[in-house]
Amino acid sequence: MPAVVVGPGVASGASPVVSVRQVGFGYDGRPVLKRVSFDVGAGDFVGVVGPNGSGKSTLIDLIDGILQPQQGEVLIAGRATREYRRRDLAREVALVPQSFALDFDLSVREVVEMGAYCRARSGEVRGDAEWTLARLGIAELIERRFTELSGGERQLVVLAQALMQRAGLLLLDEPASALDVSHQLRLFDLLRDLNADGLTVICILHDLNLALHYFSKLLVLSDGELAAFGPPEEVLTPETVEAVYGVRAYMHRHAGRTYLTYSPRLRGERKGRIHVVCGGGTGAGLMRELVDAGWEVSAGVLNALDTDEEAGRELGLRMVVEAPFSPVGDETHTENVALMRTADLVILTDVPVSLGNARNVEAVCTAAREGVRVWAAEGVLAADLAGATGALVESGVELHADTAAMLAALTARDGSQRPA
Repeated sequence: MPAVVVGPGVASGASPVVSVRQVGFGYDGRPVLKRVSFDVGAGDFVGVVGPNGSGKSTLIDLIDGILQPQQGEVLIAGRATREYRRRDLAREVALVPQSFALDFDLSVREVVEMGAYCRARSGEVRGDAEWTLARLGIAELIERRFTELSGGERQLVVLAQALMQRAGLLLLDEPASALDVSHQLRLFDLLRDLNADGLTVICILHDLNLALHYFSKLLVLSDGELAAFGPPEEVLTPETVEAVYGVRAYMHRHAGRTYLTYSPRLRGERKGRIHVVCGGGTGAGLMRELVDAGWEVSAGVLNALDTDEEAGRELGLRMVVEAPFSPVGDETHTENVALMRTADLVILTDVPVSLGNARNVEAVCTAAREGVRVWAAEGVLAADLAGATGALVESGVELHADTAAMLAALTARDGSQRPA
């Protein structure tokens, strides 16, 4: 899929810490990364996400200079990685790998002090190791044997080793993959604190909700290409998650937090588009069911902050929206009718009808008279306070008992790509 880059990049006039320019790389003739380009500025806190095999670890190894691009180039502080000696690059970039194995029974102090190999050894190294472990809250481990530590303790010690390099850029390749929830949160809290102190961080992770909560930018890889790069809530849209991971995602906002949930069903081939006319929560469940069943869904006219409008935003639907508590205006009415005319089916829920939204019923009748198939829940007739639904049947609208009956009718017709 083409890259979607949203939000501000590196500040104008500032040189990027990392610049990846049209990078390509593969193994044994099999392409892993293709034409990847992006910049990371000083102080950025970047999460790298994407399915297994999308090229995340390869990208980190290219930035660290372990691998060299087969096409394009990677610049660190404006200089290509191939121009650095290994020791010099280690002063710029520190890496926390997925796994860290030792062939020798070293103490934690010795493991941490290994991180200073790129610096001239001095009396500071010993004191730095103690300070770094204390900074990470594990000073008591300093004389323990590394092989005796738990997985979470080892991960923090390896992080301490990387910090001993005093590099301005920290790379982490799935540092939380073997950690329990408490250790994951502790690790990401530490990374956020280190970033607040000025450290630039690029971290691979799989948990999209952790990515939403902690990182200021997310880079999404898909099939070796850059799918999106920018602020998390603008990058991890339901559409992007579906395109990249092949599952349906829902975005929720609660108590100032944004989080994702996922449908257990993979979406199959698109069946067409259904336009839903609803409001006040009468369409939220229906829209979710239709999306999960493989339909493209649009909706309108809805008032902003209405329950159905919020559900539509979580689902990433195309919607026609008016300001809160405002009646349907000329512009939104026209847009609503246009969406109905190009839909395969229009569904009117049992939404209460008042003077504010009566034009939605007018739009439904217009679409039906023009030959668009329109279904309506019978309950809308009893919920009409504006006398607007009398023209539904004479306009050719097909009445159903409720939205459940309409979903059942769609399921019965599921052998066809379009409602019969």
